[in-house]
Amino acid sequence: MSSLFSVLGIAGSGVDAMQTWLDAAGGNIANANDVVSPNQKTYADELTLLSPTGAPGQAGMGVQASVVLGPNSGVLAYAPNNPLANAQGDVKYPQVSTSHELVNLIQAQDAYQANTSVMQKAISAYRSGLTIGS
Repeated sequence: MSSLFSVLGIAGSGVDAMQTWLDAAGGNIANANDVVSPNQKTYADELTLLSPTGAPGQAGMGVQASVVLGPNSGVLAYAPNNPLANAQGDVKYPQVSTSHELVNLIQAQDAYQANTSVMQKAISAYRSGLTIGS
């Protein structure tokens, strides 16, 4: 069972995890249009994995984020005017879905705000507790 004081640590781990997710999604969006020649590897999108912390079977004590790289095989596109195009006029783009990454940004932002709100409420509760009996 967790105490009221563990709330800050749990919410803090959520803030850290959401920041990792925001950074990964932002990086993916920033690199979504990076073009390479067809014989090169493309930008590999960053996938954020979230996992609970704490002992198995017990109440969660927070969340942990890790980042793994997705495929870097890319998608061919016909762009004969691009200086990186091969003889057939093809270039390669990363396999990044901008719309999917924008949804990730919204979800991570909402969760980030929820965790910071929990932290603010916990701090307010701690302050109220300190005034009891004074």
